[in-house]
Amino acid sequence: MANTSLPPVMGWSSWNHFRQNINEDVIYQVAQAMKDSGLAAAGYQYVNLDDCWQSSARDDNGHLQFDLSSFPSGKELIDRIHRLGLRVGLYSSCGPLTCEDMPASYDTEYRDARTFVDLGADFLKYDYCHVVDLTTDEKLLSTAPAVVGLEIRSRETNTFLELPAANAQLSGAAQLTHFTDESPAITGLSARGGEAQFTGLNLPAGEYVVTVIYHKFKSENRQLLVVHAAGQEHTMLFPTTSGWSATGRVQIKINAAQPITAFTLLNPITDRKSDAILRYRTMASALQTATKSSDRTTPFIYSVCEHGRNAPWTWAPKFADAYRISGDIRNNWASVVDCYDKLKAMLPYAVPGSYADPDMLEVGNGALTQNENIAHFSLWAFLAAPLILGNDIRHYQDLPKEQDWLRIVTNKAVIAIDQEAPHLPAEPLPGTSNIDVLAKYMADGQAVLCIFNRSDNEQSFSLDLAQLPAAIHGVPYQYHGQPVTELWQQTNYRQEQSQIHTTLPAHAVNVFALAK
Repeated sequence: MANTSLPPVMGWSSWNHFRQNINEDVIYQVAQAMKDSGLAAAGYQYVNLDDCWQSSARDDNGHLQFDLSSFPSGKELIDRIHRLGLRVGLYSSCGPLTCEDMPASYDTEYRDARTFVDLGADFLKYDYCHVVDLTTDEKLLSTAPAVVGLEIRSRETNTFLELPAANAQLSGAAQLTHFTDESPAITGLSARGGEAQFTGLNLPAGEYVVTVIYHKFKSENRQLLVVHAAGQEHTMLFPTTSGWSATGRVQIKINAAQPITAFTLLNPITDRKSDAILRYRTMASALQTATKSSDRTTPFIYSVCEHGRNAPWTWAPKFADAYRISGDIRNNWASVVDCYDKLKAMLPYAVPGSYADPDMLEVGNGALTQNENIAHFSLWAFLAAPLILGNDIRHYQDLPKEQDWLRIVTNKAVIAIDQEAPHLPAEPLPGTSNIDVLAKYMADGQAVLCIFNRSDNEQSFSLDLAQLPAAIHGVPYQYHGQPVTELWQQTNYRQEQSQIHTTLPAHAVNVFALAK
């Protein structure tokens, strides 16, 4: 995950066209069409099942499972798609339920990550539902329990270690509090107020059960504690309680790949952003653990779908391959432009291997004109966005020219702008209030330009190629008369020495490649 050598992902997702109405026949037909149509050969590799692939009930062992009626073959469907030479994506959410109210992965991240990997999935879209959507959604768990101590037991040697609260080194607001007739407990760990560290340990690598003993008092809200040990982060949730007994216990298993020299306890949640980061980072860690212990040889793609609510561009690149920056795209031109503008605003945060995601493509869904479809696809490619188709790709043969979406999304030269190094978005150049200009210098020595008429009327524009920047993202280029090719075979322009003059219809683009 977050592999800097990987380009933006290319594939198809079920949500834009089918929404919740998916079944294994539809999904396999889509996969077969991806192979037969030439989409796979063009680079589209992922067949992603969005929400409602799963049953409303977990299996007898508590694992997520395919819908028992719509996907009776279960894992065999993934195996069949793999045999086509394609990869498969699944979906969950960081709340207790998904957006369509199916079981999701909050507090079951490690179990569910293991399930995704065992099923053979290659991709996870991780949504942000039942976290902030309803007034009944659980409030921020920024309160930490009063920790009486830790008990550590090796599952391999059965050795046992007690760490009472008095042994901890405390910082910030953390302090020892004496409750009546009880051992002292560490308080002040809530909302990143303080930390407690148990240091000076020398526990060999291995599997341990960590039990947190905590002081109980009546509470109608759950509490949360994060435990750091041996380079790992573990989230512990403490139940609501009537407080009948003075103390309670919560346990986790830790599989330490290196010796444990300390345990650090804290609650990092101060606001919605810190809560989101913990949720998404926990699944990233779970996926990493699951994939490391598997025999897979291909990358697992982790796509954070947090809708831009908590500035994921400031934190998701540390562990995610892609991160959504806005709400769902709609099948209309205004929504496409809105997503494009939000994507342009992400340019200062761009890094190779983790890509700002303006959402799936609406090309081929019927509402956009061909000029708009071409512009939509070109803009996503220039800004290094994931190229995820969202239409019904089963219908690709004998399309009339004005509906030929397949020709657009398999334009190899435009795809290369998105997929070839440097894996970074184009740089905006001076334009007008109606015209945007994007430029990118490719590692193979070419330069590519996109001139975009964002207005509702025909616009004329001139660009002097001799005035292009000397370098973009550290890649140099100088124009001195090299051949210029319009990558959509359009003829609405003329060239006079270093000057390009174009007249663009409303919502249209010209895409030019300048030879090296």
